[in-house]
Amino acid sequence: MTSTAPASTGVADADAGDADDATASSAADSAADDRPLVSYVIATYNRPDDLAEAVASVLAQTYDPIELHVVSNSTDRTADLFAEGGRFDVDGVTYHEFPGRMGVPQARNVGYDLADGDVLVTLDDDAILCNADATDEVVRLFDAHDDVGAIAFQCRDYYTGTVNPHETPDPPDPAMSPRETYRATNFVGVGNAVRRSVFDSVGTFPERFVYGFEEMDLSLRLHDAGYDILYTPTVVVRHKKSPDARRTDAETLERLVENRIRIAIRNLPLRYVACTTLLWSAYGLVTTGSLAALRNVFGRIAADAADLREHRSVIDPETVSKIKSRRTMLFGWWYGPNPARILGPDGNPERLRWEL
Repeated sequence: MTSTAPASTGVADADAGDADDATASSAADSAADDRPLVSYVIATYNRPDDLAEAVASVLAQTYDPIELHVVSNSTDRTADLFAEGGRFDVDGVTYHEFPGRMGVPQARNVGYDLADGDVLVTLDDDAILCNADATDEVVRLFDAHDDVGAIAFQCRDYYTGTVNPHETPDPPDPAMSPRETYRATNFVGVGNAVRRSVFDSVGTFPERFVYGFEEMDLSLRLHDAGYDILYTPTVVVRHKKSPDARRTDAETLERLVENRIRIAIRNLPLRYVACTTLLWSAYGLVTTGSLAALRNVFGRIAADAADLREHRSVIDPETVSKIKSRRTMLFGWWYGPNPARILGPDGNPERLRWEL
């Protein structure tokens, strides 16, 4: 005997299909409403071509909702990209122009204040996001790790595609590969994501750093507030390190020695301050070959003595122990790389050349 299914009425099937579509659409809208707004912040100065590529990589993201704030001190044609009818005259992109030249920390802080997102993603103006789903991955990782306050992205050379060791947070084990995910001591400014709650809790970047290591200062405060940092190879940026509009090598070296000492003064016990000041001063003297450079460093620190005292907040012994356990940027009484990173069996002596 052959059994025949009853014929469809057509109208009932269509009504059921419409109801299913409406339910699916409603569920999708509800899921979208639950997703946090992600705000990208790019600070820029006179790099219109590099900036255009960075902005394009943000606009290529598949995640929604998203916004982008560009904070600029540029004096060239950069503003034309965002003017009415310009290439980036689009919804969700806001260009903010300020006179003078702010340091990178201040420009980024301004961007965070202007942004509305619960997640803040920072991208250098001469870097690009490699994956269109990078923002989706950032949100997924934050959802999966409640204790993580910041996510460090993998940074690769723009031209060769190789991982940049000097722009990659140290793993807790020197034998680990940057292709692995791990908990880190710090994040790097070229590409990262930070929860808004971190800034609300510990503040933003120290603006007097002007250039270099402001992320390390914030990382110490982040850990001290009970958060952690996750390094992930699943979000990749490529960095050009464009020479356009960069500070001179001499000034850069001065600022980086100076800011190591500032980190110790602001965050560490006095014995660390003394040891860090001595060792980084010696390193700075060797790398710059100039006593005048050291005079500049200590002249600026002395001029900011009142501000340094005001913002000095020593991290807890438990935080010191946590960072030391990862054998990264605290060794003995020194705020600097663990010697195993340079001289150990898995160390890299070349680090002496790029540590600054």
